[in-house]
Amino acid sequence: MANYKQMSLLSPGKIAEVHLREDHELVQITELLDWDELILMAMNCRSAKVKKETGPQPRYRELLGAVVLMSVKGFDYRQAEDMIAHYVPARYLCDLMDSTWQPDHVTIFDFTTMLGPEGMDSINQVVLKHAQSLGFLDPSELMSDTTAQEAKIPYPTEVGLMSGFVDRVKKQLKNTGKAFSKVKTKVKEVVKKVKGLVRSYHLFSKGKEAKQKTSKKIYHTVEAIQKELDQVFKEFQSRGSKSSAELQRLWEVMGVLLPQIKHFIETGFVANKKIIHLKMSELYSIVRGKAGKKTEFGIKWGINRMGGGFVSGFLMESCKHASDIKFCQQAVLEHIKTFGEVPETYGFDRGGYSKGNIKKMKKLGIKHIGIAPKGKADWEISKTKQKVVKPARAQVEGVIGTIKSNKYKFNKPGARSITAMESCGHRSILGSNLTKLMKENQNLLLQSI
Repeated sequence: MANYKQMSLLSPGKIAEVHLREDHELVQITELLDWDELILMAMNCRSAKVKKETGPQPRYRELLGAVVLMSVKGFDYRQAEDMIAHYVPARYLCDLMDSTWQPDHVTIFDFTTMLGPEGMDSINQVVLKHAQSLGFLDPSELMSDTTAQEAKIPYPTEVGLMSGFVDRVKKQLKNTGKAFSKVKTKVKEVVKKVKGLVRSYHLFSKGKEAKQKTSKKIYHTVEAIQKELDQVFKEFQSRGSKSSAELQRLWEVMGVLLPQIKHFIETGFVANKKIIHLKMSELYSIVRGKAGKKTEFGIKWGINRMGGGFVSGFLMESCKHASDIKFCQQAVLEHIKTFGEVPETYGFDRGGYSKGNIKKMKKLGIKHIGIAPKGKADWEISKTKQKVVKPARAQVEGVIGTIKSNKYKFNKPGARSITAMESCGHRSILGSNLTKLMKENQNLLLQSI
């Protein structure tokens, strides 16, 4: 006879009847969004990435609700899984009130990966157009600026990058074949030597000369490993396993990075377009000149703030580090792409000022060009209009601060690739816009009472 106190491993969950307040933020967002349009967008996104649609279709409505929950609350995948399972407003948002199905963190991750940065941006564009249709957003006013999205990486130093390279090569060599036998032998010989030199650099090398001397020793040791990899990949350009593919990627990155490290050791100056991370080699340093933080490491974003306080973000092609002058041009083009119309008033700080930019803005048909002039140059707008543009342009800094807050987590997201960083950035902006949409709708309802 079974022990009556013993619980079943598959015990049924509790069923409870609950009532939700209509003014709850997640309930309001659920009612405001056009889910049919979002589902169609997600389906198109999947069709563009899948060669042949086989197997079960994703639960679009439920998983889009999970994406919205993560953006509004700043949850990670595991937190989203837990909240959808046990938090009633979250289940209502995901349309799971009458369902026993619930997504796990892997399912949510796979869905957001499928959407990618383009999908996240498309969701945001749907929200912006919906806000415009409700009269909350005014596309005739556009204020723009740039900001840095910092990556969650350690501070990049030459010694740290070289030590990281040796560790990564050692790890990947465990799963490779005979072609890498010479490299394995070489790495075994130098791993302890490199660790000892790194320890010596941090603890015992006092002064610039001593640190430079230790850095040179590490450099020559790492260079020997790179030469062994040169021989392997010159003879075998294509290897089958993931480990050999990763080794080839590290070899290519280090082929660019080693001369940059040598340049710094010899001259004391950082090389142009310096690689600052072995995994995300597309990252770069952004000089901001802020008090206590002169340089930030990540990618540069353009931020557009439309009339009404709604936001959109964009990157230059291939996440390149472009000047503010180019971002100033691209901001208007992105706005036209989203809303299909040219803004009447446009503002940007003095970093985007150039005579060429002024001509291009006039050619596009912008009436009031509020790009702050450099030096003794005159404004393109009257003093009366300046009183309107200057405060509006200053509010861009406010929305940047909002998306970088702990709630939306634009800065230092838990991403391990540039693509994931971009997705997280768009998700943070989406969360800010959804909260703004909900508050504007709430204010409208209060006024009608």
